[in-house]
Amino acid sequence: MQSTVVLDASVRVIVGLKAAARSGATIKRHEAELGAFVGFLEARGRAVPTEVDCLDFIAERSGCRLAGLRDRTSCRRAQLARRPLILLMEALAGGVPTVGQATTPPVDRCPARFRTARDEYLGACRRRGNAEATVVTKQRAAEQFLVYLEEVGRETIEEVQARDLAGFWARRQRRGYAPKTTGLLRMGLADFLRHLHEVGQIREDLAGRLPPQRYPRRGQSAPHPWTADEVRLVLGEIDRQSAIGKRDYAIVLLTARLGVRVGDLRRLELGWFDWRAKTLAFTQQKTGLPLTLPLPGDVGWAVIDYVRHGRPEAACRQVFVKHRYPFTAFGSSCSAGCRLNDYARRAGIVFQAGRSHGLHSLRGALAVAMLQADTPPPVVTAVLGHAAGTTTAAHYLRLDTEHLRRCALDVEDVLHAGARS
Repeated sequence: MQSTVVLDASVRVIVGLKAAARSGATIKRHEAELGAFVGFLEARGRAVPTEVDCLDFIAERSGCRLAGLRDRTSCRRAQLARRPLILLMEALAGGVPTVGQATTPPVDRCPARFRTARDEYLGACRRRGNAEATVVTKQRAAEQFLVYLEEVGRETIEEVQARDLAGFWARRQRRGYAPKTTGLLRMGLADFLRHLHEVGQIREDLAGRLPPQRYPRRGQSAPHPWTADEVRLVLGEIDRQSAIGKRDYAIVLLTARLGVRVGDLRRLELGWFDWRAKTLAFTQQKTGLPLTLPLPGDVGWAVIDYVRHGRPEAACRQVFVKHRYPFTAFGSSCSAGCRLNDYARRAGIVFQAGRSHGLHSLRGALAVAMLQADTPPPVVTAVLGHAAGTTTAAHYLRLDTEHLRRCALDVEDVLHAGARS
């Protein structure tokens, strides 16, 4: 006989998932795991489960034996079986299932002996007025270096030497990180070392020992040349029935159709839309210049669909938010378009090595489409929000291969002209 207590708790878990705007696939997976767990309890003759029952069920489903319900594990199958049970146990305890919480307690990876120095540094960053996303980036860089110091046997910060920095940096370089990732690490580590010198914890300002950061020269790399068909294929892969799908669909449309930068997408507020005039007006984060764009119908309805039927209740004013508790806006340290690659892969789009293919690359597709439609370059500059036409020319005119092909010299004509002279 099925336990009504467990069934009622299971219903509360599913209601909590729907209220948190979880996708249909996530809800179905939780329903399947909870249903299997109910059958597991029936076979055992249990009306109310214990943690031991949960652990036995997880071991049976995944083949992984956990020491505790919140024990850390790298077994993906165990993680998927455990999440519904944690919510179920919360519901059985009389509480409200906390959807989106971490299943395992956070781990402080910084060595205990260096935590005081790290915490003092992070406090100084906040007193300087650094944004929380910046503080997180700097914390990550500082902790990676401090972990390395413990590995090489440094007992105190005062023992740090230039060779420690050289060894740490050489290890990072061997891992082949992207220039932007390396640049963020260098920025955070230099700031941390400078702070340690200023407060007297190290004698030498080791920030000056860091190698200069070299970024690819302008024109050395180019974005993926998106075609209109590829953009349509990507949009077709987005599940517009799910809350996250509605958000991603609106984000991709705003970038592909209007060329809105990722930084402005993160800040986008509903008040920036003039629905009667069918325009979107805002001050650009990058240039500080005002920009007013026409709002096509499909873009406007995509935003409305997300706000009405997909966006979870959130305290922030931004339109696009993370779909994980506590539903905050996207910070500068996380990409609002990281799922674009997933949709492109499903659509069968292959990116050439060395070409960028994030959300920003869609601005190039918009620029090329406008240029190929013989849109005057000043209009393209205005739509993309560039401060000067030289920026448009440097970044996007070279991508318009169709018009460049028309400008190419005919080799035969050149040879004949040379022979006549």
